[in-house]
Formats: sequence, C-alpha cells, structure tokens
Amino acid sequence: MNKEDLIEKAYEVRKNVLRMAYVDKRGFIAQALGAADYLTVLYFHAMRYHADDPKWEGRDRFLLSAGHNAIAVYAAMAEAGFFPKEWLDTYGLDNSRLPMSCMPAYTPGIEISGGSIGLGMPIAVGMAMGLKRKNSDSKVYVMMGDGEMAEGPTWEAAMSAGSYQLDNIIGIVDVNGIQADGKTSSVLNTEPLHEKFKAFNFDVQRINGNSISQVMEAVDKARTSTEKKPHVILCDTVPGTGLSFLIGNPKSHFISLDAEGWNRAFNELERGKD
Repeated sequence: MNKEDLIEKAYEVRKNVLRMAYVDKRGFIAQALGAADYLTVLYFHAMRYHADDPKWEGRDRFLLSAGHNAIAVYAAMAEAGFFPKEWLDTYGLDNSRLPMSCMPAYTPGIEISGGSIGLGMPIAVGMAMGLKRKNSDSKVYVMMGDGEMAEGPTWEAAMSAGSYQLDNIIGIVDVNGIQADGKTSSVLNTEPLHEKFKAFNFDVQRINGNSISQVMEAVDKARTSTEKKPHVILCDTVPGTGLSFLIGNPKSHFISLDAEGWNRAFNELERGKD
C-alpha cells in the first residue's frame, strides 16, 4: 500500500476501535487510537503473514507485550482479514473470541497471551533465537508500552538480545506518556530510552508514531538492515489521536463515555477523515 492508502486504512482501524469499545461503553480507547498509525504500517506494509493461515511457518511474528492494548491490535487484524468483523461487536464479552487481554487460544493470529506486562521482550528473545536456529528469515515484532520500560525483565531481555546480536527482533515502544496510575514520567521516569537501548547494542530510531511516512521509513530501515543488532523504534504517539476531547486528558488510559460522548466520538472521527 502507498501512504495515502495506509492513511485511509488507519482511519478504518480507528473506526474498529470505537466499534469495539462501544460494546461496553468504555475501554482503552485513547491509547488504541494513538497506536493505529504504526499498527497500520506493520499489518499493511511491513509484516509477512497469511491471514487465512495464521500459523504459516514463514510468517513474521507479532507479539503484543502490553496485553491490555489488544483492542488496537484486534482493530488492525480485523481489517487484515484474520477474523470476521462481526467479532468486533463481542469484544470483552463472555465467550468472546476477542477477550479484553489477548489470548492465542481464542483469537487466530495472536501469538502470546497478554496480562502481566514486561514479558514481550523476553519471549521475543526466545522466539528470535529459535528462528535463527531454524535458519528462518522471519522477523519478530514486539509491541511494548512506555510503562513497561519500568519492568526489569524488559531490560534483562534487551541485554540478551544485544549480546546475542538478535537482528531479527524489531521492537516497537509506544511512548504515549500515560499509564494506569497517571503520567509515565511521574510514576517512574525511564528516559532517556534512546541511550538506554543503544547501550544494550540496539539500533535505535525515535520517530513520530502518528506519522505514516515516518513509521514506514523507520520500519523499512529496521527490516532491511544488515547490522548485526536488534532494532527498536521509539514511537512518540498522542493518545486519543482523531478525537480532540481525549487528547491531553490525563484519565484517558481507560475511559468511559456517556451517550453524548459517544455521539461526539463517532461524529468527530468521521469529520476528521475528510
């Protein structure tokens, strides 16, 4: 897809986010809207997969470390054809194939279970080592939140990835600045992330994660690089992108909307498309 097609696809992903959140009239809406652009690039430009054969051996692996952001990933996967869009209307309900925190036993195309944060990078290291032993050229993409950068296992695994030169790992860190307890910098300031990953022998890029063109350029650089280093792309994103009344709201990590709020959300997203 070209840039214009990806921008249109990101709009559809955001519509899917609202469609799912509307089921229970609440959810991890803002961060999912902020993640839509880079997820669109990953699923419709960068990653190799067969949506109708999600266990295809030659696929790239996508790991969602911050499992609560499954709503964003489901939104992209529905557009990619991993499952019928009708499933979106069951998000988070009992017996749904789309649980609020992702589980591979329920959803085709999901590689690992979510829940406890900070485990995506450790699992990515194991997968990357296994793929190398199989002489596979598949990549391991691991999506993490900036709040996870306070988790020890993330950095233990990063040290291993750098030491073993796991150049088939491409980390995506969503630096949106918020988590359940408030601003990430107030809970625990983990910056400077660029210098920290670089110290562990990563190839590091920092970009505007809501710019389709910047994400395309960064991901293409990482997946075609010949450097014997793991890669990480620090994506600065704006929670609530597409809905002005969520941007800058410190309580938007998990938010409920009333009827007026939902009308405004759907209308504003539609207007923003034009």
